[in-house]
Amino acid sequence: MYYSEMKQAVKLLANEWNLGKKECDATGNICAWIYLFTVLEESEKIVTYKDGRKLVGFCGYSRNNSKKHLFKKRFYTIVKNKLYKSKNIKDLNALKQYENNYDYLPKELENYFDGEVSILLVDKNYRGKSIGKKLLLEIFNLARKDNMQNLQILTDESCNFKFYENCGCKKIYETIVKNQGYGKLGNISSEKAFIYEKKLI
Repeated sequence: MYYSEMKQAVKLLANEWNLGKKECDATGNICAWIYLFTVLEESEKIVTYKDGRKLVGFCGYSRNNSKKHLFKKRFYTIVKNKLYKSKNIKDLNALKQYENNYDYLPKELENYFDGEVSILLVDKNYRGKSIGKKLLLEIFNLARKDNMQNLQILTDESCNFKFYENCGCKKIYETIVKNQGYGKLGNISSEKAFIYEKKLI
């Protein structure tokens, strides 16, 4: 991803998702930048969809125990760690807790998947045009060419999770994710979260 694309991706992320910004009382798009570099750090490949020069969607996948692009991954890790020290984050502990809250993969599935769909995001003004499906199917094809047998997809009820079923994925796990009332937001809330599997063979 070029820097010009990164800036557009950050804007898209900030417009579409909270990413802990409210919980840690952050200013600007710092949480979106951290999330983007986390995705870049983990992903084997990223595919994009543009309307002219405008980035309107992107999707990626990661591979477990990958040894590809080690220099790039190290670079992304260094940048991400520096971003965590930004003065734009008022409560770093709250942001870390927010991120850990969505790590709900059960132990029995830890070694089950070859990798994961690391990101799928489409501009809300472009939804309903099959862009998300095109991006996801392209990622499935790339992972298949990379000799992967399956991918996991983590999602929750705030998203159109039925979309994944329409793309040939199967829900294999469901749980409740609880917000424990950390950071600036003192309320405790919960939502359903799901793990889908896409078999590639």
